[in-house]
Amino acid sequence: MQNNFDIKIFVMPVGACSYEKSWQYAVDLISKKMKKRLGDVFDMKLIEIFSPESFSFKEILEGIQNEKLQTPVITINDKIIQSGGKLSERNLRMEIKKLMAETI
Repeated sequence: MQNNFDIKIFVMPVGACSYEKSWQYAVDLISKKMKKRLGDVFDMKLIEIFSPESFSFKEILEGIQNEKLQTPVITINDKIIQSGGKLSERNLRMEIKKLMAETI
């Protein structure tokens, strides 16, 4: 199946720490769990704020700068679905399932 959903997770840069305590580890773990449940219907990517790639997402950067958004900011297909809070595999999975049902 084609990857229909593009998930991006924007986080503040983190100082040096072990992989097991990093945002990348959390994203990799959630992605692995979701792929087991949903299959290969999404791509998930972590983007650190102020990384070169982050500057392509002006709306996200301005929202954080103006304190209208808090990290982590999660988007699916460029639509913001979460600002602040915790990374939740369940919430992401439910949102993908809802979007899958809408496309049927």
